[in-house]
Amino acid sequence: MPHTVTELPAGRLASLVTGILGSDWTPPADPAWPVAVTNETADRELTLYPDRKNSRLVFVVAPADTDDVGRRRYAKYTPDLTGHDTIDGWLAVGDLDAVADALAVILERLVELPLPERAAHADPLETERARLARNAQELAAHASYFAAGLIWSQPVTDDAQHLATLARDLAHTATRVDELRGYKNPRR
Repeated sequence: MPHTVTELPAGRLASLVTGILGSDWTPPADPAWPVAVTNETADRELTLYPDRKNSRLVFVVAPADTDDVGRRRYAKYTPDLTGHDTIDGWLAVGDLDAVADALAVILERLVELPLPERAAHADPLETERARLARNAQELAAHASYFAAGLIWSQPVTDDAQHLATLARDLAHTATRVDELRGYKNPRR
């Protein structure tokens, strides 16, 4: 795969990557960073770009035409930049064919792995309401123990301290629920 010096670094890398992955992957018409090669059959997009700060290449595979960050897989490759000042210099004139085998292993593993499933995001209000209900039930249960201790003349100091802690937790959770519902708490 000989490359010309006039070819842009993004185009050189895109050409190398599509050569490794095969004809199912289509390079962009106008390669610029970040470069995205696509596979319409697999509904995948492979984005590649240089991480200039760490002098490495970053590869991200995701479903095509989506911005769902949770469904992406990442891979990184740090080339030997000997003789080049930056990764951009290496991409512009370095021998990319010399790293083709290493990139092939990385890229094939990356594109063959299944993408993560979309994570169900819990509604924060429902989560806090469920916590509030649990706290209220626990407080009620311990209040009955406390009342029983009073009736039967048992020591109640530990129960009272535990009730106070539960009540603080309950108040904190109730405040959070009110905030999520849009109510302002004047005591804050």
